Amino acid sequence: MKRTPAVLITLLFALSAIWTAVNDYQTQCRRIADDLTQALCLTVADQPEDWLSADTIRTYRQHLRLDFLRESAVLSLCMKEDDKASTRGVSGERINIKQDISAYGNVSLSAWEIWWMADHRLSLLLTLLTLVMMSFSLRPIAKTKSIPSALTLTNGRFLDGFGQELHLTPMQRQLMEMFLSSPTHELSKEEICEALWPRKDDASDTLYALISRLKGVVESQTSLRITSERGRAYRLTGLETEETVATR
Repeated sequence: MKRTPAVLITLLFALSAIWTAVNDYQTQCRRIADDLTQALCLTVADQPEDWLSADTIRTYRQHLRLDFLRESAVLSLCMKEDDKASTRGVSGERINIKQDISAYGNVSLSAWEIWWMADHRLSLLLTLLTLVMMSFSLRPIAKTKSIPSALTLTNGRFLDGFGQELHLTPMQRQLMEMFLSSPTHELSKEEICEALWPRKDDASDTLYALISRLKGVVESQTSLRITSERGRAYRLTGLETEETVATR
């Protein structure tokens, strides 16, 4: 993968992970508030009389759905006096419920505790993907080795586009000269055998071995290719689109 797309994808995953983590925290805050509210409504509905006592707190906590709230949630009363509000907790004394008194459920939790108790599976997955993509984006891009395509025959030596000599055996060099001399760069099996092994009745196996070794040298050092035409002919390809020079 190229570096620029990898960096952009990494940034996208990182921003998504941060947004998801913040959303997890906000969702947990809403869950806590909703649980406190529903527990308070059920507690007030269960009260047989218009007063609150210490037993009210136990009843209130029994209605809570989130386990961690049952140990820390309390009730507070907001008493309105002369348009001023004051709060106090419910202890052992009775407090009459009047129209000017409102009850609130609350819990003392830090932002870190709320964040820690939230469901972060999606944000953790996105964080993991961010780290994986970061390893790709920061990894050095491997430089592709350029293969020269030009092939030059100078003073009996075949040189690639960088001027490096192709180390060929005398028979491999002779066959390459035949390929370059042909107008179509194609040679039949019979042409090759007659030119290289004129006194041998069947040089098929020798020809196959020669072609195989020549292909390894030419195709590893240039972009030229030696292709087979159903075993009856061989062709040197890549010369039509490249400036290949054959000189002596």
